[in-house]
Amino acid sequence: MAPEQLAEEYFGRLTQASVCLEQGLADGTAEIVSGVPGEIETKDFPFEAKEEIRTCARSLLDRVDTRSQKETVSLEQCSKADPAQLYTYGLALIDGQFWEEAIQELRLAADLGFKPLTCRELCGDCAMKLQNWQEAFRFYQSVYADENISQEQKKTILAKISKCSQEQKKEHAGLSTEGKAGEEPGAKSDYNNPSVVSLDSCMADCAIGQTVTSWTDPTGASLCGSVHSYKVSDLLHVGSSSLIVELQDQEDGRKFAGQAFAGRLKDALPVQTLAAWTKKQMLINSRHLVRIQDLANWEGHFFVVREYLPLSLNELLREGWAMPVPLAVKIAYQVLEALGDLHLHMAADGEIRNFFHLDLRPSRILLGKEKLRLKIYNGGLLKEVEKFNPGRGALRELPLPHLSYRAPEQFRVYLSRKRPPVFTDIYQFGTLLYEMLTGLPAFKASSFEEYEIQHCEQYPTPPRVWRSEIPETLNELVMNCLAYDPTRRFRSTTQISLALEKSFPTAVGRAGDDLYQKYLRTLGF
Repeated sequence: MAPEQLAEEYFGRLTQASVCLEQGLADGTAEIVSGVPGEIETKDFPFEAKEEIRTCARSLLDRVDTRSQKETVSLEQCSKADPAQLYTYGLALIDGQFWEEAIQELRLAADLGFKPLTCRELCGDCAMKLQNWQEAFRFYQSVYADENISQEQKKTILAKISKCSQEQKKEHAGLSTEGKAGEEPGAKSDYNNPSVVSLDSCMADCAIGQTVTSWTDPTGASLCGSVHSYKVSDLLHVGSSSLIVELQDQEDGRKFAGQAFAGRLKDALPVQTLAAWTKKQMLINSRHLVRIQDLANWEGHFFVVREYLPLSLNELLREGWAMPVPLAVKIAYQVLEALGDLHLHMAADGEIRNFFHLDLRPSRILLGKEKLRLKIYNGGLLKEVEKFNPGRGALRELPLPHLSYRAPEQFRVYLSRKRPPVFTDIYQFGTLLYEMLTGLPAFKASSFEEYEIQHCEQYPTPPRVWRSEIPETLNELVMNCLAYDPTRRFRSTTQISLALEKSFPTAVGRAGDDLYQKYLRTLGF
């Protein structure tokens, strides 16, 4: 067997083991995985693949060990059990209000394939009786995500998911009030990682008032065709990976934003590579992608000179206010147009090029104040960083809030199955649309490991749980984008755009400036 096929076979085993564990079959998981670390040592395929398989196998085995005995079901027990009797006994236990015991029997019946949707829904009902909202939520989610569920049952389950989520929210709010005395209601300070304030801001303070000039290659040529001088007039933003200053062209007075890479991206790319990426971005002709003017240099600090837009989607979402549905659809449609241009475009030099963003999050989407004018930036930069400096692109180096927008295959590479990166951008687009519709991130956790499990093994709460006015078609569109299996997502941004055009022709077609202005006033802009 070829090395690639052999590695693929092991990845398939690990995926099967993960599914078993999610269904509560810890013993089955152990049986599948236990021999893997030893087996791969004798196999002939690349070290990187072996290391990835070994890490994943050990992670699964660690999780098996942490499962309580009550949650594990042995394969031997399953084979001897009569699922119909388990179901009947479970119903009797419910009549006697023995909720925990009923869950155990009904779960086992579901695992054996006997009325699985009904059994898991009843398990959720029992967990709700115990006020174990998180466990009930998991049962209902598994039912909601089942492809065999009817539309009528889907509505019922959605209502139950909503109740669980609201109860969890109440409990969390109570804990937050006790733990954060003096904090204003609705404040999201726990969602702002302190790492976004970087010592690189000191560099920016020193640069204010200085003059930066166009970078030139060894032949003396600049990227824009002539050498320009720009005065650094103000500091606009300090982030975890970018530092933005205001630049004024000293020849014609035009103002630009100057983006210097900070934090983990500082010095991540050789200047020649940064210049090559900048030049390719300059050749893109799209009204939905940020226009780049030049690459400038000041004492070894390099600034990508680009057009300036005063707002970012991050600022609009920061306070946790959900957008009006038509406005969210309109913005989402423009994001899709931008991604479509990025994925495939005819460059100014006549060549057809494609980039994949792979780092799409609210701060990467810029907006105007007067009109609904949206542009995205930094497309394809992450790929360059991972290529030339893999350590700087590692997920574990990111501030935790950034992980809310990463795709499952970025946590576990084997999930991609060599699928095109377009699936990753579609997933990240789904996280943005989810947050615009609900005011909440699709995933929120307190550790890297928790984020990994949420993205790779769980479904987010359907948006309609938080807002019942969200149309079911839009709810399903978002959930399709957020499928952890890339093959279950939309195939292209065009496919999503067409779905929005069909279901929301008015929101997609009209300008939306009045609605946008009203929303900005609501936020205090």
